[in-house]
Amino acid sequence: MHYTPDLLLKPFIFPEAPRWYRDTFYFCDIDAGTLYRIAPDRQPKAIYVHGSPVSGWVRLDDGSLLVVAGLERRIVAVRDGVATTYADATDKIGWALNDLLRTPDGHCYVGGVDFNFFADPTLAGQPSPLMHVAPDGRVDVATREIVFPNGMTLLTGGELLVADSLTGELLAFTRRADGSLADRRVWAALPGEMPDGICLDADGAVWVASHHQVLRVREGGEITDTVDMGATRATACMLGGADGRTLLITASDTHDRAEIRAKGPSGAVYSVRVPVAGTGLPSVYGAAA
Repeated sequence: MHYTPDLLLKPFIFPEAPRWYRDTFYFCDIDAGTLYRIAPDRQPKAIYVHGSPVSGWVRLDDGSLLVVAGLERRIVAVRDGVATTYADATDKIGWALNDLLRTPDGHCYVGGVDFNFFADPTLAGQPSPLMHVAPDGRVDVATREIVFPNGMTLLTGGELLVADSLTGELLAFTRRADGSLADRRVWAALPGEMPDGICLDADGAVWVASHHQVLRVREGGEITDTVDMGATRATACMLGGADGRTLLITASDTHDRAEIRAKGPSGAVYSVRVPVAGTGLPSVYGAAA
């Protein structure tokens, strides 16, 4: 099935990391360093402003936040608007941290980027590690078997699924009790695509933001549905809403920050109704109150 999304909100500099928590959609504007919730009147309300770019994040059941301060190469815990360091990866990552997923047992996985590809695009093919953060904040390398780790979800069997943006693959890993990863396998190959943010639905298919389109993919690579993003580029997607069937999509016309500065921000949030509800992480954080 083919869909055309509805524009919900704009403009933002570079929106990303949409989340559905209890009864509300959230997302972040990376370059503005701001986390937003979408209020019932469909207006964005800032819930946290950091002093530098943010990317992956999660809201915990006690109301606190874990937020990736990307260029600071650390994860901060935010309580009552005050941020303290939860995990520090400055000695393990060369440039920045990116997307984040927190598992129910308190382990976090966060994409690492060892090179500034904006400053030197020729470095973009070099591999970067996926990091693991233990519940006590200890940071280590989960795997180096990914070229560019990006969006993540947990499959129903417990495997961690990671989008590799540069190889066009969705990679599954077995999670061990200590949080380490093993048994890398290609869950789906998407030639010519650049998978970014992902989320899981109740039928076991995965929605994949792949810039000019958002794809619903089954294990093995079958594409069942497509959302046409036109001239803009999807950065991430998330299922939520009262019945779990609203797909929220963040997008920007360009990833080039110099172009954004020159032309002004084009970041926007879109939505589309789909037949199958979301499930699992990070589609749904927190049970209903």
